[in-house]
Amino acid sequence: MRKLLTLAILSLMLTAGARAQELRHEVAVKAGAGVSSMRYKALAGDNPFRPGFKAGLGYTFFLSEKWGIGTGVEIARYNNRITLPDGVMYSTPVLDGNRAGQRINRIAGAFGFVEKQNLTALQIPLTIQFNAPAGKSVRFYSLAGVKVGLPIMASYSQSASAISAGTLTMAGGEGNYREEISRNGYTNDGGFEAGTAVMLTGEVGAKFRLSEKMWLYTGVYIDYGLNDVRKNAAPETNLIHYNANSPDATTGNSLMQMSSAVSKANPLSFGFNISLGFRFGKKRAPKPEPAPVVREVIIEKRDTVVQEVYIRDTVVQEVVKEVEVIREVPQEIKQSMINLSNTLFAFDRWNLTPEAAAELDKVVAWLRENPQVAVEIEGHTDDRGTADYNLRLSEERAKAVYDYFAANGIDPSRLSYRGYGLTRPIAGNDTQSGRGQNRRVELKITNN
Repeated sequence: MRKLLTLAILSLMLTAGARAQELRHEVAVKAGAGVSSMRYKALAGDNPFRPGFKAGLGYTFFLSEKWGIGTGVEIARYNNRITLPDGVMYSTPVLDGNRAGQRINRIAGAFGFVEKQNLTALQIPLTIQFNAPAGKSVRFYSLAGVKVGLPIMASYSQSASAISAGTLTMAGGEGNYREEISRNGYTNDGGFEAGTAVMLTGEVGAKFRLSEKMWLYTGVYIDYGLNDVRKNAAPETNLIHYNANSPDATTGNSLMQMSSAVSKANPLSFGFNISLGFRFGKKRAPKPEPAPVVREVIIEKRDTVVQEVYIRDTVVQEVVKEVEVIREVPQEIKQSMINLSNTLFAFDRWNLTPEAAAELDKVVAWLRENPQVAVEIEGHTDDRGTADYNLRLSEERAKAVYDYFAANGIDPSRLSYRGYGLTRPIAGNDTQSGRGQNRRVELKITNN
């Protein structure tokens, strides 16, 4: 008993102190009605099921959408009624006097005898609940576990249409019976001792979402007692005590106190259950969606860029974007760079001249209109001066153009620069015109 109570209390403490998550706690108001019995086997008589009920509060902590652990407290009422056959004697002879002329007081019989028994118990359940979806706002549920029932009140009431009692005197081996009382009507009531009940419990049904925080449960239940709840039952206990000196003061005991009349008493009830549950808990912020991974693939035959959006390694979206695949610098941009060849830099310098801005801005505009294009800026010189000097000069001039593009909003990741010095002439260096053509800055597309 103590172990079960300790287990229920620890379970409540652990679940209540568990990591709070969104609406995982539920408090419910419960009520149930059906039939009940002490489920005993009387040596004689009829013992049918009688109406019973229970009501209380429950608490459930949901470990997940499917599983929960529950406990609570409830008041349950078990009702019993037994009718004895007419003339059955539940009385132990009482010896009075010496053996030579002993007198035995006994009950001759009771007619129309009925006894009603009531047990009210405080029950503490410990259950596991399972839920299965049955629709958008409907769940099937089942729960199973154990209950401990602590008796609050145990009472009985008796009635008989008639009783007959008398005295039997034994003498010489023969008996002489003299009826001393025969009357109509007999009533008696009182209490009997009951112990703690240990029960198996189960429930199945459906629950309906009334709102975000409210659920209505409807189902059927059964509580099955495992142990005998009687205390101090004895075989020598009399059902009716006949008082020879004062026949009108006849009293009795409950059948629950007579082990000779009742073999055992195990509570049993089953019926319909309804409860209203209220959810609460700390709301969690929704988990942010993982940032999609976008992969770009250039399909040259179709001149398209395919973007695939991946979330958790699963393609969830595919976007095909038609673009113009540019493999060469347009002629008008080449012409702008040619026009700049003699105005970009002063002689033997790599600083941009003020006149260069207008032509460079045309190139910047083109790069903005075509964000898929990456370019390398190439610097070249004529053959005047040493090779090392011209290599450095060409690289510095290419870098100056690179810096201008970057300063005007072009992503540096699309840009690169390199100086080639005098190694790549496009005209002869023996004339002034040829040397002018060789002193140049060119663009080369690098993402083809």
